[in-house]
Amino acid sequence: MDSIDVHDLPEPVARALAEQAAFLRKQFVEKKNGAVAKPIQFAERLGTVYGQLTREEIYADDDE
Repeated sequence: MDSIDVHDLPEPVARALAEQAAFLRKQFVEKKNGAVAKPIQFAERLGTVYGQLTREEIYADDDE
């Protein structure tokens, strides 16, 4: 299959599908060649920190 019909989808959705296909294609080629996949780089955003919470405080179950 060389193409997928996305003519009736909004542009951002069609672009996201193209990016996903490229990502999967790259992973398939790396697995086929025996290459080790690189860790996923998550997007980062600058923000404001209000207070200081520990991981335990963030995920604490208040019912305990």
